[in-house]
Amino acid sequence: MESSTDVINDILSNGIHSYSYEHKLVLKKNRPMPVLNLDVMDGKTLRKFQFSWYSKYFWLTGSQTKNRLYCYFCLLFGGEKKWCEEGVTGVKNFDRTASKHAISEKHLVCQEKFQLFGQNRIDHIASEGKRLAALKYNEQVGNNRRILSRLIQVVCYLGKQEIPFCGHNASVTPINKGNYLELLNLLSQEEQLIKDYLSSNSSFKGTSHDIQNDLIFCITEVVNMQIMNELNKVKFVSVQVDETKDVSCKSQISIIFRYVIDNNIEERFIGFFDVSIDKTAFELSNILLDQIEKWNIRDKIICQTYDGSAVMAGKVISVPGIIKNTYPNAMFIHSYAHHLNLIFLHGSKTIKDVRLFISDLKMFHAFFSESPKRSELLRVKWFKQPENCDTSWNFHSRAAATISANFTELKKVTLRVTEEEDWDPMSICLANSLFNKLSNFKFVYLICLFNKISMFSDHVFLTLQEKCIVDVQACIKEIINMSTQLTFMRNEQTVVTCSKFAVELNSELEYSDKDVRDLEYLTYKILDSIITQTNVRFQDFELLQFVEITNNKAFKDYKKCFPIEKLIQLEKNFPSVFDLERLKNELTIIFDDRGKYLPPKDLLNYIIKGL
Repeated sequence: MESSTDVINDILSNGIHSYSYEHKLVLKKNRPMPVLNLDVMDGKTLRKFQFSWYSKYFWLTGSQTKNRLYCYFCLLFGGEKKWCEEGVTGVKNFDRTASKHAISEKHLVCQEKFQLFGQNRIDHIASEGKRLAALKYNEQVGNNRRILSRLIQVVCYLGKQEIPFCGHNASVTPINKGNYLELLNLLSQEEQLIKDYLSSNSSFKGTSHDIQNDLIFCITEVVNMQIMNELNKVKFVSVQVDETKDVSCKSQISIIFRYVIDNNIEERFIGFFDVSIDKTAFELSNILLDQIEKWNIRDKIICQTYDGSAVMAGKVISVPGIIKNTYPNAMFIHSYAHHLNLIFLHGSKTIKDVRLFISDLKMFHAFFSESPKRSELLRVKWFKQPENCDTSWNFHSRAAATISANFTELKKVTLRVTEEEDWDPMSICLANSLFNKLSNFKFVYLICLFNKISMFSDHVFLTLQEKCIVDVQACIKEIINMSTQLTFMRNEQTVVTCSKFAVELNSELEYSDKDVRDLEYLTYKILDSIITQTNVRFQDFELLQFVEITNNKAFKDYKKCFPIEKLIQLEKNFPSVFDLERLKNELTIIFDDRGKYLPPKDLLNYIIKGL
């Protein structure tokens, strides 16, 4: 039976007899006490509803829908019509009316029934068998809840640790029944309840694939409800979109919401979305717009950030541009989690040769990281292949630098694997492929080209890390300088220089005139892609100068000369959001107190503790 938030109105509409015994027990423990609008003018005196009446009259309740007061005891057990059907609206002399009702015979009978209800069920007194059956039933319900709780915990554990439910081998054998069931079996060794459940012939088997999927779905719904509740409370939300691939190599994007709730920054994963069929800017933006609509955060979006692939999805218009056309306050901000080298590399994946280059880098990493014996070859040579990091492709930039710095050693290592007899066929095949890559003129050229580009992007990346809050103008200057330097690289001399470096790495390489022309065309495409990415990625960066207000190293100067221009910029970016006069006064108090000259995070914690 569906019910609204107005319990009293539901009881009046449905009748108390339509409720089960268990539901009545719940009603007994939860007397509704809504605030009602019963204001009335009595001559020149305004008579009002008093919320304190609920404390004074422990039987009093009310309905917001009816906007009337009722006796909760009489409503549940059939008392005076005025107090259980019609309702009371008069607030004049209410104490006299309520006191008179409290001593009436019908009310006292209902009060006794209310107090005794649930203590001794008549049908249980009449039948000891029913009472015992109810006890057994309640015990079984408790056991089922504990079992279900364990099943949910196992699902959450596997999900948190990113462990597949069925393991790498989908087949179920007596030896290995899959991670989900094996974990339950492990728990059953210490918990008799789980052991009995697994060995029973229950029709509900939490070990079946259908039940596992149902549990995952239910957990997802609960998590989504929690996220929705948090989103309803917050005022501002930022969105982060990254491209990734699942185990079947299908292209997909992940969407993350970030916001502040209860003075804590929360990051919530919303889901993966398949984009293997259509990866255009319009399709990606449509997915994001749908999620913004679904989660009802249209008026709360203030920031958006993407990896390189999402930014470069459109040749004419970018995803950030489409989103900002719909939500003007959604500034595109570069994320600390995205290394510029990797952003530019992945943003250039629209170029076939770059896609192949990225795959080649992955092959080098996979070859050495997936075999202890192969990794030992690197340790013997006193260098390590860069390890995977927080993002699935974070090793690419460092891998290219490592290959360049240890080019000769890598050639010797891969050649050694192909020539020695004690290597398995797979290792020999992969080593031969890697050796050929190190002899491929285009691969070695791209190693040199991206190393040259990284000279500028690494410097900008470090500047952003160090000065993003301290000196936004300095960051803008470095970004412009990088874009200028990349533009200067669009010439034949760049191709000649990188070709020369490539030959120094591998003296067996030769570049024909046609190779040089092809590489020149490829180089221009890559540089144009990176320049475009830079312009799109940092188009809103100049609007962030207001964040310098939080630079604690400048508080002393701000005390002498308040940074009013930064406050004005904040108002322009987010109109009608801040009370500028109050914010100015609060900042002045901070600037005047040397004890508050703290980094942003520490200052926030200081303020929170004082609340």
